[in-house]
Amino acid sequence: SSSPAFSKLDCQTPVVCDPSLESDIFIKSSHYADETQCQTACQIGHPSNPCKFFTWVPNAQAQVPNCYQMKACNEMADPITGSQSGAWSCEDPEIFCGAIGDIPAYDDKKTVWTCDHNVHPYGDATKNIFQDTTCRTTCPSFESTTQNTKADLVVSSTCIFDEATSTSVWGPATPANVVDASGTAIESASANPTPGCGCKDLVLPGSIAEEPGKVFKCTNEDIVNADGDTVITQDNDCALLCDGTLVFDLFCSVGQWSVDYLTSAADIYCYGEGLLMVAAVLLSLPTGHQHLLEHLLIHLQIHQQMPLQMHQQMHQLRHQLRHQLRHQL
Repeated sequence: SSSPAFSKLDCQTPVVCDPSLESDIFIKSSHYADETQCQTACQIGHPSNPCKFFTWVPNAQAQVPNCYQMKACNEMADPITGSQSGAWSCEDPEIFCGAIGDIPAYDDKKTVWTCDHNVHPYGDATKNIFQDTTCRTTCPSFESTTQNTKADLVVSSTCIFDEATSTSVWGPATPANVVDASGTAIESASANPTPGCGCKDLVLPGSIAEEPGKVFKCTNEDIVNADGDTVITQDNDCALLCDGTLVFDLFCSVGQWSVDYLTSAADIYCYGEGLLMVAAVLLSLPTGHQHLLEHLLIHLQIHQQMPLQMHQQMHQLRHQLRHQLRHQL
């Protein structure tokens, strides 16, 4: 298709408009010598001329229609090579949607809309966005109120011609019934220019146990609810340190918690009770089994990400095992 830079059209659309012959947006078709005559036929006689958009098809034989006039523009799925479309005027407010909102400041608890044809949908009152431009938004914490889905939901909203008002408006969100993490419904691009993209409260059954050398620090320290469970809200930021070493930062950003494996407060630990239990079992087993379990310990020490102190405890445990084995032999 032709590039707007080389087009003879005054107000070329970013898509080829479907003549929509069977619909009420189609006005008429004619044969003209070139695209400029086709454009002029749509431009003259306003406001009594109902033509808002036209599509020009090149290389048509004589008497075969090559210029189609429409009241609105719906993108043609498979346009003829070389065909192009235009609006009768780039100054007609009825055929453009406005910006969906002001240019947003960055906020990691919100998301934005991105649009076809590299259209940027944010700006001031001077922003004009052609009919049939589709914009989309997504966030991992979007949820459908009508269906369960594990995949991230992508919501779209299209600039459409509203016959009731004879203006272009941002059409309803598709799919419908999608809400953000706070439960706010996403209705359209203009109704929700920056949809919420936060996180639901992270509710971890139980409270965080104390351990030597462990510090779990949050910007808001009030993290235990009336039931005694640990609750981290999206505006809280926490860190787990073990003997002064940072193990993880826990925060919500762009719809996801930074640590995704926490299911209970017991998952927030430095060394836990597991090592002591292993030691007790090892030291009570027959000699042959202790050899096998020593190898298992070495494997765990090599392949698991452990704080330095835990590596030292593992080393001491293996030393104690070898010492005991020598005495048994």
